[in-house]
Amino acid sequence: MARLPDNPLVSSQRRNRRTTEVRRGFRRITRSWDEFWAEFWHIRLKGNDPACMMKNQQVVTFCRVILKLQKGEHLLDLGCGAGFQSLLFAELGLKVLGIDISPPLIEHARRLAAKRKVSASFQVGDMRTIAFERAFDAIVILGCSYGFGNDAENQQTLANIARALRPGGRLLLTGQHAYAASNHIGPEWLETTEGILLHRGEFEPTTSRLNGIWELVRPDGMIVVEGENPEKHGIRCYTVPELHRMFAEVGLEAVGFYGTWLLPPTPLQWFSAELIATARKNRR
Repeated sequence: MARLPDNPLVSSQRRNRRTTEVRRGFRRITRSWDEFWAEFWHIRLKGNDPACMMKNQQVVTFCRVILKLQKGEHLLDLGCGAGFQSLLFAELGLKVLGIDISPPLIEHARRLAAKRKVSASFQVGDMRTIAFERAFDAIVILGCSYGFGNDAENQQTLANIARALRPGGRLLLTGQHAYAASNHIGPEWLETTEGILLHRGEFEPTTSRLNGIWELVRPDGMIVVEGENPEKHGIRCYTVPELHRMFAEVGLEAVGFYGTWLLPPTPLQWFSAELIATARKNRR
């Protein structure tokens, strides 16, 4: 027997009732920054994603070539996260120190180094307050980690870096590209093994800061939101002229600006989603 077509009104009412039932099942819980970003995003999600592992290798290879890294040199990895890239640098024969603001990430990096039998050191710290003196041949800030402070704090970070570099030392840092900030404006979503990760981005043109809200919608109807976040004010998106000036103020000379991690290197374009900047400390 042929099935009669559904009554549009009745079908609509059924859909609305099901939607209401689903919505009633949602509960919102707040997790700390370390629980949400460190343990979920960095350790469980990125740490088990083959694409992220390939990207880490690509980034480290790019840094090795662009910075002309040599075995035995001392490298500081600021904002090292869970240490995935730090360990790849160490496997190249570099003497690596990784610093991150998150204790769980540093603990994970140390465990990973011991498991892989890689010689690298890790410590909890803030790039805005490090106080090394001519200790490193090269410093990297990866993962778009530069710019989370205000302008004075970000300038202080560069001053700390200049002081920590040996004469002729090299810097590579990454940040969000101001001209392409719209690439990160939501809403967007990512399907993970733990649920759907939702992002709504916002760009404030008068301050050139990119911010956003992340939520994890789990299959059980739980919505996990991040709590107090040390990066709650977003990231400052600097332009090339601004970085030229900021480098010069602390005795760093801008060397190059790139838009991808591909080799041979690709110059920064107006549409590049990420800004990769390199600089060198004066030899005097």
